[in-house]
Amino acid sequence: MSTAVIFVVLGTGIVHAVWNAIAKSLHDKFASFALLNLGVALVCWVAWPFVGLPAAKAIPYIASAVVCHVGYELLLMGAYRRSDFSQSYPIARGIAPLLVSMGGLVFASEHLGLRGFVGVVGIVVGIISLTARRGGMANLHGVYWALACGAAIAAYSVVDGLGVRAAHNTLRYAVTLFVLQSSVWLIGVAVRRPRGWWPGARTATIGMLGGVLSVLGYGAVLWAQLRAPLGIVSALRETGVLWAALIGVLVFREGRLRRILLPAALVALGIALLSLG
Repeated sequence: MSTAVIFVVLGTGIVHAVWNAIAKSLHDKFASFALLNLGVALVCWVAWPFVGLPAAKAIPYIASAVVCHVGYELLLMGAYRRSDFSQSYPIARGIAPLLVSMGGLVFASEHLGLRGFVGVVGIVVGIISLTARRGGMANLHGVYWALACGAAIAAYSVVDGLGVRAAHNTLRYAVTLFVLQSSVWLIGVAVRRPRGWWPGARTATIGMLGGVLSVLGYGAVLWAQLRAPLGIVSALRETGVLWAALIGVLVFREGRLRRILLPAALVALGIALLSLG
């Protein structure tokens, strides 16, 4: 695995945390996610004619993935409305690989090795530590939404994994998926808020930039997956959990660094061990 690939994947962790922070930072979360999807649509609609369509066998998976991805964004929006960024992001990102691993254990008899078991313990301890922060019922409701968001991440991870194999082309699958996902979201925006939701120029630019970053980050992950083992790419990418904890403390002023960074580090380490185990 080359040094260039390592730095690119580490960069995708930063990019993922940043675009999520942009989604969290805008006051109107509905407008925030609408702008994110507009940014995604602008990039993917332009790229689609040059990339082309995936194999026909992938279409049912893409249709299912659109439902999973839209559901994920709705749940993520709900989590960001109800809890701190440094809490909801690590919980959602941590519970997803845990659920996928548990699903493999139950339904596919995929037994965990020592590293995988230690990874599960790290994720569970980290999530419990993040959940135990003060905030009353409002905080607890945010945790529920973050956990549900993690379940949606696990669902689309499985569907996308099967879909990419059926598509025989990762880029065609991804671009087609995001064209449809962003279009469905924007149709929903047009129906629910036909007018009056568009913010000022600065806010709109920041929101759409978040969408562009999400596409570029995903594209960089695909590039890396062709050049390095999937487990290592996944493990390095989830360093975004640590960046999210730092952003939560330094940008959103959500608490003391030590109380947030250590649980987030446990979650990130647990994900890495699961990915490598």
